[in-house]
Amino acid sequence: MDSLTQIVLGAAVGEAVLGRKVGNKAILWGAIAGTIPDLDVLARSLFDPLRANELHRGITHSIFFSAVMAPVLAFWLKRHTASLLALFSVLVTLTFVQGAESWVTRSILLAISAGIVLLIFRRKRNEDSGTRKEWGWLFWWSLVTHPLLDCHTTWGTQLFWPLPWKLSWNNIFVVDPLYTVPFMICVGAVMFMRRDSDRRRWVNWLGIGISSAYMLLTIACKRVAVGAIAASLERQHIAYTDFSTRPTPFNSILWTVNVDAGDHYLLAYHSLLDTKPEVEFVRVDKGLENLGPWAEHEKVRRLQVLADHNFIVRQQGDTIVFNDLRFGQMGEPGPDKPFVFSYLLVPEHSDLRVELIPPERAQGADLGTLFKELWVRLKGE
Repeated sequence: MDSLTQIVLGAAVGEAVLGRKVGNKAILWGAIAGTIPDLDVLARSLFDPLRANELHRGITHSIFFSAVMAPVLAFWLKRHTASLLALFSVLVTLTFVQGAESWVTRSILLAISAGIVLLIFRRKRNEDSGTRKEWGWLFWWSLVTHPLLDCHTTWGTQLFWPLPWKLSWNNIFVVDPLYTVPFMICVGAVMFMRRDSDRRRWVNWLGIGISSAYMLLTIACKRVAVGAIAASLERQHIAYTDFSTRPTPFNSILWTVNVDAGDHYLLAYHSLLDTKPEVEFVRVDKGLENLGPWAEHEKVRRLQVLADHNFIVRQQGDTIVFNDLRFGQMGEPGPDKPFVFSYLLVPEHSDLRVELIPPERAQGADLGTLFKELWVRLKGE
């Protein structure tokens, strides 16, 4: 999920493990550990878009990584807290720097990072009261809960690396305020309470409980949506091999539907508030013929695996557009509408160059308009 949510989760887990003994330091280091797996985005500066996306939610999101890093971080923390904190500050800054478009912004970010590192090393260090084993448990739980949460989203998380399977349960959107905001309020309140207070522990577990209950609710909503869609497909006598559902942004009421029907997909929205019994589908051809001689190319095969074999191919002039179907289209489904996540395949002699297309907006509509359309559709039809 988004970085803020992972920070909040890591902080709450850190507090639950060691908060009574070390206070807000447990929240700080839990939040840091909860962010570490997503530092794999730095691969974008080292590799091409295809390879970088293959690595995302790979080894750093595995049980193996959590098991190895937890004792390493605990040892490092007990030996030299300042250097560990400084390294993390630099790595986080680099993730922002690689996304900055101007050298001015990059220079400012680097200057801020240098200032933070200087302050860290000049600050007098207080002895941590937690043992190395206790810190190891804090890092373990704060690290491993990150990929466990990500498994509920769409991208796919290689939890059991080095095994190739990626888990994606598709029951919550990558940003969902109903999960994050109550959780964040509880963690924020905890920071102002005495570390030995029973109320502090109660409020922290309240935040964990509310967020967990909402996660269970999203799973229940998905089951209801799947049942309604399957029943509608049967009533309409639609032949298909499989279908999948995913929540739309910021909610668990409106779901996107992708139905694999052979040489084409049937796309639709389904709201749990719909009063009409039938789901209205839009046909979109898979366009596999647009791959031409590149159909068996190694990079095309890798893209297919990355998209979990949910993709549509379109021809644009001399280039090929590979659309990842899992992230849907902009606005209501349609045969000619742009997709949220796409790659440009550019033939170069006997090879293909793969470029990530920045998410584009639907023609004539801004994000505000798109969200208004989603809100109207969420209320049912």
